[in-house]
Amino acid sequence: MVAFRVEIGEGGQPSWWLYGVNDELLAWAGRYYVSLAFARDEAAAFRSSALRAVYEIYPHPAGGWGWRAVQPVDYYMAHSAAGFTKPAEARRAARHIKTVAHRASGL
Repeated sequence: MVAFRVEIGEGGQPSWWLYGVNDELLAWAGRYYVSLAFARDEAAAFRSSALRAVYEIYPHPAGGWGWRAVQPVDYYMAHSAAGFTKPAEARRAARHIKTVAHRASGL
């Protein structure tokens, strides 16, 4: 089962994270928000538009590759939770998120 969690992060600020089977972190917002309510709204927006979003593969700053879901106005809605060693791995992970995020529970 895939589920969103909206909570306070390590820095004391709210954000959302998407978890998969065995509590595997699949994606997160890539940013923190001013309130839990705003973070929840942003997670719901990603869930409802995950199938329509464009998924970009990019060189991850920590090394390797990542993906990010982009809306038409270059607004990054979500980012990969981890880096990948090959662009193909990042593409596969992005396709997975695209197919499961819209069904995720937790909001």
